[in-house]
Amino acid sequence: MSTPAVRRGMVPIEIALVLVIAVVPWPEGVQLGIPLVVVASICRWARGRSWAEVWGGGRDRALIGAAAGVVALVIALLLGTPAIEALGTRAIEWSRFPIVRGSYVQMAVILVLVAVGAAAAEMAFRGWLVERVLELSPGPPFLPVLCGALAEAIVMPGDFAARCGAGLFGAGLGWIYVASGRSVLAPTLARLAFTGGAVILEALRVIG
Repeated sequence: MSTPAVRRGMVPIEIALVLVIAVVPWPEGVQLGIPLVVVASICRWARGRSWAEVWGGGRDRALIGAAAGVVALVIALLLGTPAIEALGTRAIEWSRFPIVRGSYVQMAVILVLVAVGAAAAEMAFRGWLVERVLELSPGPPFLPVLCGALAEAIVMPGDFAARCGAGLFGAGLGWIYVASGRSVLAPTLARLAFTGGAVILEALRVIG
């Protein structure tokens, strides 16, 4: 088990690793949750922590998390997109996986990848970063949730609007994480409902 001094000393290294992952030009289509969770696993192992700690519990709130993801998708489609388009100069492009359009086979494959990416992202952002700040700053969870949201906005590829959306979404997932007893299960289902729902709508040609 690592000492408190060693755990605190790892903080600059962990921050640097997140920034490195953010600036590396990853191939298109790579879900950044994958390299993040690899780094997170190494950092948690170095501190003598296991992922079982953040996957336990929260099952009674899992469906609430999934419902929150669906609600967030509906709000983003019906309210968020028109508002951003009205303020901007171009239309919002939802399409991330054009290969799924009109193909249920491709949709099924992409949904599996999205599910893996959702679990990896929540393990990294909530189970590693938010949990890390919670360990170091006992008290109200505002700062830990904010740190996780900022990290998600930093690593999100895209323009300023995309990063703001990622940060806002990350903040909501952070509160779900804390409210579910610091379990990544509920925010993972919320993320999966949001991103998976978007894939299904894209396959059905509702959005593009």
